[in-house]
Amino acid sequence: MHTPLINAARTLAQACIVMLAVAHGAHAAPATEESLRRYFEIAKSERMIGTAIDAMFEIEAREWQAESDPKKKAELKARFERTSAIIRQQVAWNKIEPVAIESYQKHLQESEVQELLVQAQSPLGQMIINKVTPALLKQPPVVALHLARRIEELRERKDGSVPPPVALPQPPAGSKEALALALMLDWPGARDDFNKNMADIETRGLEMAAAFDSEATAGIGEEVRRFSKAIRNEIKFEEMAAIEARMIAGELNETEMAALIEEHKNPARAAQRIKIAQADAELMTRMSAAMQSGDVLKQLADADDEEAPATPAKPRKPARAAKVPAKK
Repeated sequence: MHTPLINAARTLAQACIVMLAVAHGAHAAPATEESLRRYFEIAKSERMIGTAIDAMFEIEAREWQAESDPKKKAELKARFERTSAIIRQQVAWNKIEPVAIESYQKHLQESEVQELLVQAQSPLGQMIINKVTPALLKQPPVVALHLARRIEELRERKDGSVPPPVALPQPPAGSKEALALALMLDWPGARDDFNKNMADIETRGLEMAAAFDSEATAGIGEEVRRFSKAIRNEIKFEEMAAIEARMIAGELNETEMAALIEEHKNPARAAQRIKIAQADAELMTRMSAAMQSGDVLKQLADADDEEAPATPAKPRKPARAAKVPAKK
């Protein structure tokens, strides 16, 4: 079983979304709105989206939290509160749900949604919804903190030397921790997603470096190239998987992890994950376009330009929409 929108939620802040297309046979009946609403409700997708957004803002808040100057900190905090309130409004469930339904209808047949409903209500499905998904959504802030530290290490290294790979402690064979590591290392799509993200970072860095290729700034360009390649080549997927494994081992027992590993090996589930990933990708493309609309960008620009009040007001918690969509 694949919890709906988990990929979309976990990558909501990312800039690069690839839209994948899938062809359906003329005989296929598209998923109904009623069935999808029911599935999203059972999967607790609204709550999951909210948790994912909270995790994203936990990462973004680190800028103002790390500021030592009281005045500057107050300004950064107030700006963060203004912009985050706008973003929360744009990604509220009452705006996501209609787009999610349309995206899923393009990629899933009614029979497939009915199958997902059965899975979601099974013991394994309930375990994924109530334990696995919340556990996965705790991981991004912790992984992001590790990445920030690693990137800072690479930035400070000026001599171009390449140190030996980071030595990762291996859990004892047969232990719960070893099972958790096996689960996260082989999580469907995780390694490919990580490698793509690292390749995208390198590509953007090399494009930036090209702007410094004049004689006067050649040194800057070379440093940007070195830094970009170091990020791509030295930060390994295994580092992230080890962090995630330690976290998941604290949330699931051995029986639950073994059941997930078997679920990931199921060929029928693999085909299902592909279709859901396609629906998620389309949803993310549309939500990203909405966030780039002129009105939203103007609101964000205005919020960024406003002067912070002397005592920043505590933002009101946005109202939750009425009660429905990484890792795969």
